[in-house]
Amino acid sequence: MDDIFASFPDKEAFDNFWKETYEVLTYEDVKEAYEAYVEKAEKHIFISDYEAAGAISREDFMENLSEDAQFAFQDALTEIFYEKNQEVYETAFAIFEEAALSENGKGKIAETFHQEYERLYKDFMNQIFDKYYA
Repeated sequence: MDDIFASFPDKEAFDNFWKETYEVLTYEDVKEAYEAYVEKAEKHIFISDYEAAGAISREDFMENLSEDAQFAFQDALTEIFYEKNQEVYETAFAIFEEAALSENGKGKIAETFHQEYERLYKDFMNQIFDKYYA
């Protein structure tokens, strides 16, 4: 990408692009992949010590997911995010990469992308918890 910072010189410019371009994701978008993973794993998606202790709670279950489960859930979210928001995804990553390469501190320009991804992941995982472990 040509100088990405010419198009997105600050967070406000990216946020305006986000508002115009971002297509909202819902749990329905990831439901099939998430629930298929849990069912295939027969609900054993945690590190063994945590699961053996038998005290699975909504407060800390995400911190105790197995590496395989973390990857599966994040991969499913990333795929659908990219599918529905390819331009936003590619632009945000171009900003992050260019900022890292140039060490110019402009990585926060696309912070909205990261915040929304993290919010979605937490929300969707809580829905999985509520369905299978609550």
